[in-house]
Amino acid sequence: MADHAEALQRSSQVQVPGPDPHASIQCTVELFGVARFVAHTREVSLTLPAGATFSLVYAALAEKLPVLVGQIISPDRARLIDGFACNVNGLDFVRTPTATVNAGDNIIILSADAGG
Repeated sequence: MADHAEALQRSSQVQVPGPDPHASIQCTVELFGVARFVAHTREVSLTLPAGATFSLVYAALAEKLPVLVGQIISPDRARLIDGFACNVNGLDFVRTPTATVNAGDNIIILSADAGG
């Protein structure tokens, strides 16, 4: 029984490594259409904390390009306004600002309107 109690004590002292709170990731945001026209730029590199969400991407982008606020990014800087979409790596559209960004992601912001 003493061995079991000792093992329990040791296991409670073991620290499982989690995400480093000081770690950061790099991602690139590409702007297309109206977003590019308004910002007068094609691409922005962002450094974000590990585990960042798209809400943080929009806030960081608004910090770098405040002209996007109210026209492409919502006034609270937490999401895109209606009529704009976010795509990741040319594969998936992200509709929720709580989705997590991965290191090296290429984030594309474009108008959601389709012509035709």
